[in-house]
Amino acid sequence: MLSGSIGEAMRQVLTRALGLLRRPAVLATVLLLAGGGSALVLVPLFGVPGFELSLALSIAVGLLGGGTGIAAAAQERRLLLGVDPRPPGVARVETPGGAVRHALGASLLLNLGVLVPPFLASTLFAWLRTACDPFELVGFFPLLTLPSAVLASAAGVLCGFRARRPGRAVGLYALLVLISAVPTAWPIVAGPQVFAFNHFLGHMPGPLYDEALTITPALGWFRLETLLWALVLAGLAAALLDTGSGRLGRSGLRPGVLASLALPLAVIVFLETRGPELGLRMNDAYLAEALGGVRETEHFRLHYWRGKPREDVDRFARDMEFRWMQTRRFLGVAPTERIEVWLYKDEAEKQKLVGAGRTQFAKPWLHSLHIQDRPFPHSVLHHELAHVMMAPAGGGPFRVTTRLGVWPLMGLIEGLAVAADGPVQGDLTLHEWAAGMRRQKLAPDMRKLMGPEGFYQSAPARAYTVAGSFLLYLAENYGAAKLRAVYAHGDFPEAYGRPLEELVSEWEQHVDALPLDEAAVARAFARFRTGSLFTRACAREVARLAESAREVLVSDPDDALERYRRAAELQPDEPGYRLGEAAALSILERYDDAATVLATLADAERVKGQLVLEAEVAMARADVELKREQPDAARRFLDTVLAKDATPELTRTAHVKLAALDSPARRPPIDAWFSASRDELRLLLLSRALVALPGDPFLNYLLGRRLNQVGAPGLAAEPLQRALADETLPHALRKEAFRLRVESAYLAGDCGAVRHEVGALPDFGAAFRASADEWRERCDFEETTFRGPLVPRQAFR
Repeated sequence: MLSGSIGEAMRQVLTRALGLLRRPAVLATVLLLAGGGSALVLVPLFGVPGFELSLALSIAVGLLGGGTGIAAAAQERRLLLGVDPRPPGVARVETPGGAVRHALGASLLLNLGVLVPPFLASTLFAWLRTACDPFELVGFFPLLTLPSAVLASAAGVLCGFRARRPGRAVGLYALLVLISAVPTAWPIVAGPQVFAFNHFLGHMPGPLYDEALTITPALGWFRLETLLWALVLAGLAAALLDTGSGRLGRSGLRPGVLASLALPLAVIVFLETRGPELGLRMNDAYLAEALGGVRETEHFRLHYWRGKPREDVDRFARDMEFRWMQTRRFLGVAPTERIEVWLYKDEAEKQKLVGAGRTQFAKPWLHSLHIQDRPFPHSVLHHELAHVMMAPAGGGPFRVTTRLGVWPLMGLIEGLAVAADGPVQGDLTLHEWAAGMRRQKLAPDMRKLMGPEGFYQSAPARAYTVAGSFLLYLAENYGAAKLRAVYAHGDFPEAYGRPLEELVSEWEQHVDALPLDEAAVARAFARFRTGSLFTRACAREVARLAESAREVLVSDPDDALERYRRAAELQPDEPGYRLGEAAALSILERYDDAATVLATLADAERVKGQLVLEAEVAMARADVELKREQPDAARRFLDTVLAKDATPELTRTAHVKLAALDSPARRPPIDAWFSASRDELRLLLLSRALVALPGDPFLNYLLGRRLNQVGAPGLAAEPLQRALADETLPHALRKEAFRLRVESAYLAGDCGAVRHEVGALPDFGAAFRASADEWRERCDFEETTFRGPLVPRQAFR
């Protein structure tokens, strides 16, 4: 009996759904959703049933799926009133609840049905046309699309029964979608978060730069709330439907049905009140409590993670004020408001609290920036601070450059922050990096980058660097005032009196004329070879594989090995995954297998001719030979690294490892330097070796470097000086020892030594000189602003 009534109800729902498809507007909507969603598989990242396709479909069904609910309610009204046209074989339902259930069922059947073709198309496309795992992120599909489809149906049915005419019902549905955008946008606009939840449109976890996505409990809680809202809307329709008129009104009010909605509403209220704890949204008060620490300076309010050492907080506070001074000098403008700096312990904490793990970000309109903790001096603080301090020159409500006040011009926004960050990035200047990129044919077209779309189509590292070089060139040659003018409106002809084309050509001539050696050009390729997220095969899957492989490499090398192999299969042009595979094999003591992988990689076309890649592979082969106790073979590979002189880091490492091969007394401490997990062991073995070899330049260099790294800069000066006193110390190590001498003098609070060291530095190039001068500038600033440098409490003076 029961099964028969269920079967009849299902037949009635199916018949009603087929009746809806006879309506041209409904049929067009269904075909658009099903066909358009299936066609998306031809777009990069959408060819698997993962996050991107799921988000696109949830948005589409959230916007258009209400139409089927409106049509279903209109059809049910005709059945209640006995008005044609009515689908043949459809029975009239006498009760309001039954009418709502049948209308909702017919709409939901269509809204869920349109999701099937895109899911099947993307699964088959991924399976047959790509090497991607179709189900790597498939969990996003039901979580994003199904609740949106259910809510769209319920809201559409409610609007269809409420309005007499379809046009008004569509307007009412659009109003509901717009209302839902308020709690979605407001926490982003007025609060610290960068993630977004919308009941109709789905979920945006954060910036695109965080490539390795995971399904979080917050998404589950939010989608539960979406389903509860759908239940409330459907229940509201059932509580107010008058079967005599087929419309909602007081005449059809059923208090019992209305009272039954108290439970789902209570759960919704509970979820909303616990929103920050559940990860549904974030606010400043909860975030400040979660981090725990607060420090105020003249221009900043710093919120830092609980447990950060007081001396580190003192150092960071001075760093903020120093960067404020530098940025104001570069931009010629600064906000009068105190700037809020949110400093997180690590990537995981920031991801959990505000929705951006690896991505650091600023909100200029709120005069706030969010970064995770890093060694001093913080490598991202200056960049993010520039975003905030440029707010007085920005336009629109968000105080940045926009097109028509809405679309941000990211090339200008990010390029200016890179330019303000300083002319030096690592061992090359910003212009030198741009020049190397252009010579490797990796540089994006600046004319497109300064427009509304080109920035998003380029690899982030490439776009940031060349845009920064271009705007730095304009600042150096035309001044900060014109830079502020173009930042306000994005109009180059108005700000500079010349078209963008001419300015770009002038910059290109400048960077193309810069003298660059082969190694610098090779470094540009190594740094910028990774393309945009949209150009890489199975990008999301590979990002998750690589990240998880790095996390388990030491603890579970077997698992890491399989993940690196899978990543290398999906993106064979990226040699880093084969290097990871070799590292895992080496940890497993499968040295012959590791050597085979590296030998094959060394012969690969994508490695040959690229100095940095060749040097990286040679270094990895040397490490394998050292573990196989084959010193002669290891020496040959290390000599190859030195001959290529690809990067300062690789060259220094090769010198140190060759020094270990040259002296048995050096071997234990140098082996521990690269393999030991604890600093105590490294320092102990270095100290023991120096008893026998007190003047050894390599051991003294390593001891000074490690002392500086572990927070004992005052003790680092002496061994670094002993290393520099030996003329046999290789040039690459000598250069780094000089840099460390200046840095350790500053960290020890000895500005006199800083000035002396900087004044006596040899000529190591423009980038090195600029970095050294900044330490002296810090001393001058701190003596003026803080009446002297910060002296570590544990320092020996």
